[in-house]
Amino acid sequence: MAKLTLVKPLTFGKLEITSLNFRVYTTADDYLAFDHAGPVTQRIKLIASLTGQDESLVKQLSGKDYRKAVAIVDELLDADEDEEDVPMGTEQTQQSPEQVEAEKK
Repeated sequence: MAKLTLVKPLTFGKLEITSLNFRVYTTADDYLAFDHAGPVTQRIKLIASLTGQDESLVKQLSGKDYRKAVAIVDELLDADEDEEDVPMGTEQTQQSPEQVEAEKK
């Protein structure tokens, strides 16, 4: 889990937020942020989605904290692109020991 310690902590109701904890993976739901106009809006929605925080809180990030959060989001998205592409229907599956023995016969 990527953790971003905020340079300027935020107040959300009575709660003080001193860091954002990012999931280590993205989901299809995270990519819905790209359906919204404007790259900043997209990134705010992604940061909110990946950290489980409200968008209104993310909008309060200092410029420095926002840029650090964007860097983490970009890293996660780049990791999705780096995964090996395997054509559908050709995925390699792990065989059980029983399957291996059955193939030997």
